[in-house]
Amino acid sequence: MSVTTDIQDDIAIIQFDDGNKNVINHELLDDLESAFDQTERSDAKVLILQGREGSFCAGYDLSVMVGDDPKAASRLGQRGGNIARRIYGSRKPVVGLSQGHAFTIGAIWLASCDLAVAEDGPYKYGMVEVALNVPLTGWALAPVQAKLHPAYHTKALMHAHVFNPSDAQEAGFIDQLASSGEGLNSALNAAENLAQLPTEAYYQTKLALRQQTLSAMDKHLG
Repeated sequence: MSVTTDIQDDIAIIQFDDGNKNVINHELLDDLESAFDQTERSDAKVLILQGREGSFCAGYDLSVMVGDDPKAASRLGQRGGNIARRIYGSRKPVVGLSQGHAFTIGAIWLASCDLAVAEDGPYKYGMVEVALNVPLTGWALAPVQAKLHPAYHTKALMHAHVFNPSDAQEAGFIDQLASSGEGLNSALNAAENLAQLPTEAYYQTKLALRQQTLSAMDKHLG
């Protein structure tokens, strides 16, 4: 697993890439937490969170999440939730950049961003917890319920429907859909625009808008 951080003037880019499908495990979360710490201490005004080409994030390590140790599954799930909470309540705007598939915790991280940019292509987006016999409740439900258009709640969250990029945009998983190969440029343009906004006014407005969802997440996260 490789997590890299690139800070250029007002924009910091955190990219995570396991060389395969970007499956979330404790090693990746250790590195992501360190990367977030670094960018939060920096002078960057906006953060871009970028997955690998072909797969923003395939979700949690299923060997843990549907294994024989419920406590291990809970620990891994909670750590991913803490990253989602960190994104959702970040003092600095966070732009998510998806250049591939995004499932479960990957879709939650995108929904937690201030702006989610995705490349068009043969990619899939979905919250498939119910199909995996995992109830979608608590902290995991809060940010996607807030982000998705209400008309899609049943289809996306209860029926575990899998969306292509254009349908994912219509449902609310992503905000901007870029042509293939143009995702990074679109994310950088969005980040540059966000960097022009007054930081404290932006943050206080974010907190006011998101306080109910943040409180719901805090209730279930350690």
